[in-house]
Amino acid sequence: MGFWSSLGSAISSAFSGAVKIVSTAVKAVGSVVVETAKQFLEVGVEKLKQVVSVLESIAKTLGIIKPEEDTEELGDKAMKAEKKPEDFDSINEYIEYLRNEIKSSREELQKLPLEDRLARKAVGCGILAKAIEEKKSLEIPIEFWKEATKVGLNAKEIDEFLTKFKNAGIAPREFVRYLKRELDNKEESKMDSILIQAYKELEPNLNDKEIQEKVVRLQNNE
Repeated sequence: MGFWSSLGSAISSAFSGAVKIVSTAVKAVGSVVVETAKQFLEVGVEKLKQVVSVLESIAKTLGIIKPEEDTEELGDKAMKAEKKPEDFDSINEYIEYLRNEIKSSREELQKLPLEDRLARKAVGCGILAKAIEEKKSLEIPIEFWKEATKVGLNAKEIDEFLTKFKNAGIAPREFVRYLKRELDNKEESKMDSILIQAYKELEPNLNDKEIQEKVVRLQNNE
């Protein structure tokens, strides 16, 4: 039985226990990562599962972590380490330190209680989210990851959207507002244009009508 399946029967206690574990890890991983990890734990098991998958995929595409690495291993190493992100010039240098200097193993992690494993996944998510922000030179709120996965966007789509937002000078938080229909007509029209352009590159075989329908569905799925 996989981790997420095992978690299904013990959601409430596992999540509350994970929050406590993450809170006590502040000396090891730093306050910024701890607060980010706690926010990820607030999204619930299904959304967290989706977010973990998206973050790992984008991080691997960007070369932040290697194909065989994952959030749980990263979080475990961070919680064992003597140094934290603030001790490095960049979060990606910190990840390199964890990779080279701190040991973790799949066998070791599988023996831990669910709340301990969940805490490590959340810490790993916090680190990867910050690393992606650094690589993209964008401030990406936790709500962005939550809402983007909620409407069914995959890692490739989200990665392309973030690139387009960066190039257009649009903050990812504006996409959250777009999904919630909080933008004015001019802002929404600009966002529509950026998303249409992104889908033209993502799915060049689609015609204009099909692409427009995909964009319309994003708000309808919110």
